[in-house]
Amino acid sequence: MKTAGTDWDSYYSAPYKTASFTRRYTASVLADLMRSHGGQHGKILEIGGANSCFIDGILKDVDPDRYDVIDNNRLGVELLRRRYPDDRRVAVRQEDVLASSNNEGVYDIVFSVGLIEHFDLQGTAQAIKAHFNYLRHGGTAIITFPTPTWLYRTIRNLSEITRNWIFHDERPIRLPEFQDAITGLGTIESARILWPQILTQYCVVTRKSSS
Repeated sequence: MKTAGTDWDSYYSAPYKTASFTRRYTASVLADLMRSHGGQHGKILEIGGANSCFIDGILKDVDPDRYDVIDNNRLGVELLRRRYPDDRRVAVRQEDVLASSNNEGVYDIVFSVGLIEHFDLQGTAQAIKAHFNYLRHGGTAIITFPTPTWLYRTIRNLSEITRNWIFHDERPIRLPEFQDAITGLGTIESARILWPQILTQYCVVTRKSSS
């Protein structure tokens, strides 16, 4: 039986309840990492960032010269375009990360939050590889994904029992799967579990090979 997909139109219209409690923490972690990995006055790409909840803080705290966003959800893309109609640093385009042939290897930082877990094993590996295709040599990929800690399993089980779970195609990922997917692409510089997110996520920082 095929797993039902996540209704992203509904999500972007009214984000999941836990998001408001955890996004400030995640945004702070991202900004700190970006400042220490060449994000200031650099080029940043957010993959899967339709109606991004991180762009405001990153533009303010990191101050990149360029901030691009790609996502395949039309509604989320349009909502973000409306928020930034005149900022010369921001460019938003509708694009499927698994189908994209635009391998623009110019970005200093490519990141995603809550993206790669919405594919099967092959799709996840392909989505991870896309981050490195967009990066310049020596650039940094920052990727977060849910991992099945006891806390994640508890909260998700409760959410499913009470019919509040909306991420029906979410597949929590263990670190070894990620490590296998980046073989030959880059080197992990840090990996930690973000426990305050409640639905616990790994945050992995990977440096793209320099040649």
